[in-house]
Amino acid sequence: MLRIGDFARLAQVSVKALRFYDEIGLLRPTSVDRHTGYRYYDPHLLSRLNHILAFKELGFSLSEILSLFQAPLSDKHLRTILERKRSELRRSIAREKVQLARLEDWLRELPATPREADSPFALKQSPSLLVASVRETLGGYDEAENLFDELQHYLRRYQRVGQRAAIWHACAASGHSIECEALILLHKPVPQSKRVRVFELPASTTAAAVHLGEDDTIEDTYRGLRVWIKSQGYNPTGANLEFYWPQANSKRPNAYLTEIQFPVSITTRAADN
Repeated sequence: MLRIGDFARLAQVSVKALRFYDEIGLLRPTSVDRHTGYRYYDPHLLSRLNHILAFKELGFSLSEILSLFQAPLSDKHLRTILERKRSELRRSIAREKVQLARLEDWLRELPATPREADSPFALKQSPSLLVASVRETLGGYDEAENLFDELQHYLRRYQRVGQRAAIWHACAASGHSIECEALILLHKPVPQSKRVRVFELPASTTAAAVHLGEDDTIEDTYRGLRVWIKSQGYNPTGANLEFYWPQANSKRPNAYLTEIQFPVSITTRAADN
């Protein structure tokens, strides 16, 4: 029997992910010490975990994977499920090809030398927003997906769905840890829990930019936005936010549309300009 930390290292997943899989009934430990609460895993559970990770790689959500494992899965049933997912992915690719074609059209219509008015950065007034959130220190950016899965699982009992967003309280560039607060926007409040906080993000003045692309290029947008904020004489006043728009893929790090916002204050010099 392996303790959860050893099992996580052997499987190359985070301990946090294993705990969440236990909470939602996707991967239960073989035993739990009733005095210490330590979880122990039999090595044979690696096979089930590998199936979970394989289904995630294919684009299945954790709730979909859970439903797959709730009954014996015949080869015929598995083929039907995989063919259905293949059709979904093909439709998604077709939509993205249309979006890409439109983007290419816009780029061809733009002047060769961008005008100042065409700046991708803007100052905007962001309204107050009701959100549900889970905040954690992460070992890597990809672990944020587990926080969103946890939020969605919690909100499903109240029939609530909404747009995803995140507050990045600390990033890898600023230290050794990554602190993320995953958010789901709400139209109506829901009860809180020990893990899930429900509150209102206050209205604020923000410097914003939209990034279309993958995680490996988003830092270029961040870098440009930081330079623009400084050049305009604005002062950042808090952690940056990311809003993930629903017309884009929900699975990171695939291509998606992200709005980046930094709350800022306007200095006297900037106001005079």
